[in-house]
Amino acid sequence: SRSSPGPSLSSALEEASQPPPLNLSGSDTGLPRVHGPFFPRILRRRKGKRDFGKTVTHIVAKVMTPDMVKDLASDTLIQQHDDLDLALDSCYSGDTVVIFPGEYQALNLALLTDDIIVKGVGKREEIVITSEPSHDSFVVSKADNVKLMHLSLIQQGTVDGIVVVESGHMTLENCVLKCEGTGVCVLTGAALTITDSEITGAQGAGVELYPGSIAILERNEIHHCNNLRTSDSSKSTLGGVNMKVLPEPKLKMTNNHIYNNNGYGVSIHQPTEQIFIVAEEALNKGAASGDKKDGNMLSKVMQNLNLEMNNNKIEANIKGVSE
Repeated sequence: SRSSPGPSLSSALEEASQPPPLNLSGSDTGLPRVHGPFFPRILRRRKGKRDFGKTVTHIVAKVMTPDMVKDLASDTLIQQHDDLDLALDSCYSGDTVVIFPGEYQALNLALLTDDIIVKGVGKREEIVITSEPSHDSFVVSKADNVKLMHLSLIQQGTVDGIVVVESGHMTLENCVLKCEGTGVCVLTGAALTITDSEITGAQGAGVELYPGSIAILERNEIHHCNNLRTSDSSKSTLGGVNMKVLPEPKLKMTNNHIYNNNGYGVSIHQPTEQIFIVAEEALNKGAASGDKKDGNMLSKVMQNLNLEMNNNKIEANIKGVSE
């Protein structure tokens, strides 16, 4: 079912990916700016494209062999790195980083400002990127369009979300996200597309949508999230996906499996801290339903949401069906 006519998700994604105006009161001047509980993590400016307009494919491997580049076009410009951080630091917009099996760390993943593709070669479980425990952030982006593919992201000790989209549009495709702290956070005005991926272990919701954000989730598994022990009833209800409204986020979910979370499968969080729950049974039918105690208010909220849900399987969440 779909609520509210509103602009389409595809047009909203295009709008989110447009370069933002210069922010004289925020991160562009190096001054602190708060997004809910988050401060901006990226103060680096975009490099943009190279002066001569060419793009480079960065090969990340201890040793580069002919087999690694045999499928690349003959005119491809190649740089080889044995360090993922150096590869990311060398990127300009339009570049591609190709990572071969191994275990890596890269502080520059928390400083993604240019439109690049970072992709693993081989099974996603074999390309392991772990966070640096002494740093707050793991993967943070404010690029217009950045894409991560075929990777395993393992969070260790970082306090921010495993992935934070500050602005622009990020795509995660065929990735495993093993959270230790917060899950994926999409901040106000930012956009995220996740396909064929797995999110597990977050202390809060697996995917957290801030007011005015946009997300498309397709064919993902989100499970065993909201592992934070707390007496705060509003936090104990979080589970797979949490939406914070006013202004309303835009969410499209298709063929996702959300299960075994310590909370609800999908929750809608009102500014008053009252949580409205999208019932598990209704989601499986593609319809929205919620808290019977305040039906009129929930109805108004749902009418204003740009929400598309089709063929999602939501089961075995501890608070899966609203009372």
